[in-house]
Amino acid sequence: MNKQTFIQNLIDNQATIFQEYNNCKHRDIPLPDWQEEQQVHHDWRALPLWWIQKPCKPVQKAMPITTELLKDGPGHRATAWVRLLPHSKTPSHRHLDWGNKIILHLPYIVPEGDVGFWVDGKVHRWKVGELFAFNSSQEHYGFNNTDQTRVMLVMEFDETWQDVLKPYMTLSDL
Repeated sequence: MNKQTFIQNLIDNQATIFQEYNNCKHRDIPLPDWQEEQQVHHDWRALPLWWIQKPCKPVQKAMPITTELLKDGPGHRATAWVRLLPHSKTPSHRHLDWGNKIILHLPYIVPEGDVGFWVDGKVHRWKVGELFAFNSSQEHYGFNNTDQTRVMLVMEFDETWQDVLKPYMTLSDL
């Protein structure tokens, strides 16, 4: 499948992807490379389909259509549903050790109010269903100053996806 078709399939199948997330009974599965105190310390939680290229079989079984749609696209270092709890933010960070990667967000639940994503000095405000991408080496953090949890599907792609993901990237990436 070509890259443009992959992205279009992702866009076209959002309702099914979101429904599988809603139906999934798994939540807050500890990530293999994190110690429990790190999971508790951060205000975001992940429900991984793949983590560090390893499939998370219980989640994949609960989300078979999503798994099939995503299996041939992202690099799967971090393909996961990520929730950011109310009145919280992630630590500011960069993924310098990942190489030249592009992170793609598919927002599912974006509360009304002050919720967004700071990337390299600019704030992005998500809209449900609108893809958003950025270079993983840029400094970034998410924030959620609302009373509700924010949820999105996060995927990581290598630099060969740059042209296809360019329409969804921040201005500083262009």
